[in-house]
Amino acid sequence: MKKELCNTKEIKVGLFSRKLVTSLYPVCILTKNEDGSYSLTMITAIRKVVTTFKLGEEFLEDRPDGVKVKSVMTVEGNKLIQVQTEDNGRKSVHVREFTDRCLTVTTTAEGWNGTCVRVYELVE
Repeated sequence: MKKELCNTKEIKVGLFSRKLVTSLYPVCILTKNEDGSYSLTMITAIRKVVTTFKLGEEFLEDRPDGVKVKSVMTVEGNKLIQVQTEDNGRKSVHVREFTDRCLTVTTTAEGWNGTCVRVYELVE
């Protein structure tokens, strides 16, 4: 994985967490399940997070920063788009764009004048 181009300090992530995050090389796996749902799995040296969802259906999740959000995933072409809504109504959007060789995740959030771009390269 290439290093993320995110300013984690700007989005209020603590120093220890920032140092830890920038040293990780996560593996991202998207799987279609037999029941028509999908599982998005992120694996790092310190933890594994599995998010299971059905396209267009709202589900609850805990973000890595501990905030509980309502999420909806949709597909537009080769993009998996996730909209997360906090209890206070603040939204963040994660656009996962898939190609044959990589996954590019672009994140934006209301109240934050920035964009986070992470690039995951195919591991063979």
